[in-house]
Amino acid sequence: MGNPWRGDVVLVVDGQSNVMRLTLGALAELEAALESGSLLDLVERFEAGGYSTRDVLALIVVNRHAILTP
Repeated sequence: MGNPWRGDVVLVVDGQSNVMRLTLGALAELEAALESGSLLDLVERFEAGGYSTRDVLALIVVNRHAILTP
């Protein structure tokens, strides 16, 4: 179970729960991988629904190092 006060979220893949936390390092990698100019640009893109499965996959893969063991 994730700690929401710390920013944890639970991602369930194939029935296995993984607690994840977006770090500043991962955020910087996401901005680069998704060719976003800034955090605001990235947020606006996702809020507007202007994302693809490639973007979602990048979010999971880049953030993979933030997966915590339960």
